[in-house]
Amino acid sequence: MENNVAVDSTEKNYPASQRILGVYPQRQAGMFMQRIKIFGGRMTWPQWRKVAELVGRYSGRKTFHITTRQDIELHDIAGPHLQTIQQELTDVGLVTHCACGDCVRNITVCPGCTYSSGSGGIFPVAKFIFQHLADFPCDLPRKFKICFSGCQFHCGKPYISDLGFVGQRDGRFAVIGAGSLGPKPGAGIPLLSALAPKDVLPFCLATLRFFRDCGDRENRNKARLRHLREKLGDEEFKSQLMERFERLRSSQQWPDVPVSPSRRDIKLLWRLQLPNGNIGLDDAIQLADRAEPEKAELRINLEHAIELFGPKVFSLSDNLASLENLPVIIACPGLSSCSRALTDTWSLANAIRKQLPNLNKTKQRINISGCPNSCAHSSAANIGLIGMKRKRDEQSVDCYRFFTGGHNGIDNRLAQAGDVIFAEDVPAAIERLLLSAEPSQKD
Repeated sequence: MENNVAVDSTEKNYPASQRILGVYPQRQAGMFMQRIKIFGGRMTWPQWRKVAELVGRYSGRKTFHITTRQDIELHDIAGPHLQTIQQELTDVGLVTHCACGDCVRNITVCPGCTYSSGSGGIFPVAKFIFQHLADFPCDLPRKFKICFSGCQFHCGKPYISDLGFVGQRDGRFAVIGAGSLGPKPGAGIPLLSALAPKDVLPFCLATLRFFRDCGDRENRNKARLRHLREKLGDEEFKSQLMERFERLRSSQQWPDVPVSPSRRDIKLLWRLQLPNGNIGLDDAIQLADRAEPEKAELRINLEHAIELFGPKVFSLSDNLASLENLPVIIACPGLSSCSRALTDTWSLANAIRKQLPNLNKTKQRINISGCPNSCAHSSAANIGLIGMKRKRDEQSVDCYRFFTGGHNGIDNRLAQAGDVIFAEDVPAAIERLLLSAEPSQKD
């Protein structure tokens, strides 16, 4: 049965109950974005096919969008179809609850966990945390993001998360926390160097309760866990957090977490970089038709890409195979749907790909955000662009502030702000920047 209840599509009046279900109003009147939590970026091919089926039935775009936190978004959904979509997703084990809103958001896991050396125990711990926090009350001051990385490469981007757990060789976790981006970003700080797997749950709960009890509920611009750390100071923040953690840890017997060994018989077969994070309906179905019979596993990474793991190499269509050679350009939806966006991010990303056909041969990440919220992680990027408007000949035009030198959340080095440039001048400016870089940066 479809939901025929009228839904206010203005963001100012949009009910929190709908945000918690992963729904946000678009800038187009009467249209909505439905976000789906894909825990750790792992989903089955039947689930993938269900998403494609729903896109075919209900989305005006006939595409779906992969986010920077391993979620999937369906755009251009009419309000009356939301309840039907949510029910059909639930029927195949996909989750929309807490995909948006002031709650524990999707828990992300680096895609190579389980199949890279020494990372076998990471995913079971992450899944254990995901299951136990699924019902944590949605009454936080703001959103709360948790990530897991399987090695010292920090692919989960712990320094821009509220809590980041990094697997160590001895099976324990280093913990980094209280980082976030937004208009005034701040990198996280080391909290613990050797946390046992069974202590990850009480540490998460202690941190969440600390945030719930002490976070700012008056000013949403200062309501993340990072702002609580900045208010108290790093040492006092850590002292209060550790006191709560030790008290909670000693209050009961916590369950052991099952640990599995790494599997060396499975390898990365394909890494498909989706332009602007989007994949069309036909390509999505072709991908499932080819990969499923080969027993390939699908994983969404944190950079607008799909990674396929399996026991043996297999071929893809020319169109899908060509995605492996695309550069890593991460762009939020911008003016295509977001009510807060100032600029057309996807058009700029397309222009950069066109002008710089060899960009894929560099290790540089280019992150494009359509407003100062930096949803594309621009303020932590190698090359970041944050959209704004400027007057030219009495007309308001798209411009971008350049950010350079960030390390994409894998360490505490954020990007440094630079000049503001008109949108049409950005591709050439990036080309000059890459040409002037040291050879070691372009390898």
